Amino acid sequence: MGRASRRRAERRNAPPAAPQPVAAPGVVVLDRYLIRPATLDDDPEAVRALLEPVDFMDAAMPEEIVDRMRTGWRLPAQYGTATLLLAQEHPAGKVVGLAHAIPPVEWLMEMEAGLGRQLCQRLSRSLVELEAVSVADSARGQGLGHRLVDELVRAYSGQGYEAMLGGIHTHKPHLAPYYEADGFHALAPGAPLDLQLPVGRIRYPANASMRHLVRPLAPQVSYRAGILTGLLTGR
Repeated sequence: MGRASRRRAERRNAPPAAPQPVAAPGVVVLDRYLIRPATLDDDPEAVRALLEPVDFMDAAMPEEIVDRMRTGWRLPAQYGTATLLLAQEHPAGKVVGLAHAIPPVEWLMEMEAGLGRQLCQRLSRSLVELEAVSVADSARGQGLGHRLVDELVRAYSGQGYEAMLGGIHTHKPHLAPYYEADGFHALAPGAPLDLQLPVGRIRYPANASMRHLVRPLAPQVSYRAGILTGLLTGR
C-alpha cells in the first residue's frame, strides 16, 4: 500500500475526534474553565467570597458589585459599560475567579463642571478602570487571573475603549510585576496620572498609599513618564 493510501486508511480507521465545545457569545472555553459574564442566576455568596480578599479603597464596593450582579444593573449607555466576568470550573462546576471593570464615572462626574458633560461622557466610553481580579486558592498558578484580565481587555477594546486604568496598594509590591506582565505600566506610589486630551491636560489624582496602573488599548494611545497621550484623537 502506498504512503498516501496508508494515510487515507488510517484516517478512515481512526476513532472520531471528540467534539469541540462551542461557546455562547461572550463565553470563552478553556481546558478546565469557562470565562463568562455574570448573570442574575449566579450565587452571590460565591462572588462575595472571591471579593473578600481584594483591597478596596471603599469598603462598600464588594457589596455594590454583588448588588449590581443580583439586580442586573447596567450603566446608562452614555456612560459606557461595566463588566463582571466569572471563571467557572468546566463543565458546570463552581465559580473560582472573577474580574470586574467599570469606567471611572464618579471621578468624571466630579470633573464635569470644568470639562463639560459631553466630554466627560466621551471619556467614560474611552477609559475603563480595572477594579478587582480574584482567583480562588484552588485555581491559582494556572494563569487564570491573567486570562480574566485579557478577556476584559479584549471586550473593552472591541467596544472602542482606549485605555484601562487600575490601582494597587503599596503594601502589596508583588502585584506590580503581576500587572506589568499583563501589559500595564505601574506608576510610582502616590504619583498622579496625567491624561493628554485634545482640549488640554487633566490629572487623575492618586492616593499616597496607591500606585496607578495604566494600559493603552488603542494604537494611537501611549503612555510615558506619567502621561497618557492620544485619547479621543481617533474619534
